[in-house]
Amino acid sequence: MKRTALILTLCLAMLTACAVSKQDVPIAGLADVTQDAGMYHGLNADTTLLPEDIQQEAYARLLKEHFSPWERTAPKHTADEAFWGFDSFGPKQLYGENTLLRSRGWMDRMREYSRIPQYPSLNRRAIAVNNTSMRVFPTHEPAFMDFKKAGEGYPFDYIQNSLVLAGTPLYAAHLSADRAWVLVESRFAFGWVPITDIGWVDDGFASIFMTGAYAAIMRDDVPIMDTDGNYRFTGHVGTLLPIMQTDIVTGALPLIIPVRNKNGSAIPMVSFVPTTFAEKTPIAPTPANFTRLINAMLGRPYGWGGLYEDRDCSASLMDLMVPFGIYLPRNSSQQIKEGTFADMETMSHTEKKQFMVKTGTPFLTLVRKPGHIMLYIGQKDGEPVIFHSVWGIKTEQNGKYGRRVIGGAVISTLEAGHNLPDLADKGGNWLDTVRAISTLPGTSTQ
Repeated sequence: MKRTALILTLCLAMLTACAVSKQDVPIAGLADVTQDAGMYHGLNADTTLLPEDIQQEAYARLLKEHFSPWERTAPKHTADEAFWGFDSFGPKQLYGENTLLRSRGWMDRMREYSRIPQYPSLNRRAIAVNNTSMRVFPTHEPAFMDFKKAGEGYPFDYIQNSLVLAGTPLYAAHLSADRAWVLVESRFAFGWVPITDIGWVDDGFASIFMTGAYAAIMRDDVPIMDTDGNYRFTGHVGTLLPIMQTDIVTGALPLIIPVRNKNGSAIPMVSFVPTTFAEKTPIAPTPANFTRLINAMLGRPYGWGGLYEDRDCSASLMDLMVPFGIYLPRNSSQQIKEGTFADMETMSHTEKKQFMVKTGTPFLTLVRKPGHIMLYIGQKDGEPVIFHSVWGIKTEQNGKYGRRVIGGAVISTLEAGHNLPDLADKGGNWLDTVRAISTLPGTSTQ
């Protein structure tokens, strides 16, 4: 009896050790990669990566796209496009925040609130006065897929479309039945936002806000205050605000910020933001400046669709490019179509790596695999090094898939986790499915 108990104890100890060791194994290609974006480009830190005329063309396009919602006189999207969520999620089993199945009545309620037959019911200019989330339906309530499946459940709320940063111009197309939500379009996405997070824009506000000179916030979590010291919103990398045409205050930029008044209209106020946190755009496209911004973003938690004001892979790259005046769409499948495209789908692992190192431009070359986008920032011993925000590495054990969670913005190789004992044979190695690169900037190849 004692011998049997001893054997059982040893078996349990071995199983526990195996389970723990798999999670404790350092991720090769990440743990041994220095988290400093300036370590891999091999260039002079002040090298200009883009000719001035090309950067100015790119910047003009960014501003045109940024303010394009204010030029619209009708929605850009049809009703079928605006309410795509009902076709996509209506037939599926969705789970709520309590991990239980949502009832059929929940989807019916979303349809009732959306007032589809009345679309479009608005035709107004607006602006985000807070950082806010675009939602597929007019609700804060989440909808998850099966919590038991790897890569599903929390935090993958399928109603979360995209974060919209304060100061983003919007076109308002539709109002919800309870008048609490507005369906808006920005330069990069569309969806429902709380009405309290926007302000209505008239000609007077637009003329004040479109100064022609703009500044980018250069780090995350910068509190933006008005001149009375009242907190208004939090600035992040990717926030773009106009510079007030006045004498520059030493050590600060006078930025115009939008504030919602009691009538729901946007009014301009001023925020003096220290020049350590904000700079006039476009900034010089040098390795030093890219390094500074990327290093400020490293370690930020992964944010599905911008949840909690964090970033997913495509939002990280879109926001990173704003200070340099480079436009990127919101989704990875569209981002890779920008710039000079090169297909790598038929290449071997070695060929892909050699091609990237030979033809890629550090900080300007995007790397794409289905569902994920990364930025090439240089190489280490012939291995391409990338910056990206990633959820995790696909694992497999006894036919069951899982994830070795990374959960944030990191610098890694394209074969991070190749040493993991439970690395999935199919999809575990990112390099397996890398299909293309594209070097910015450029005209969309659509």
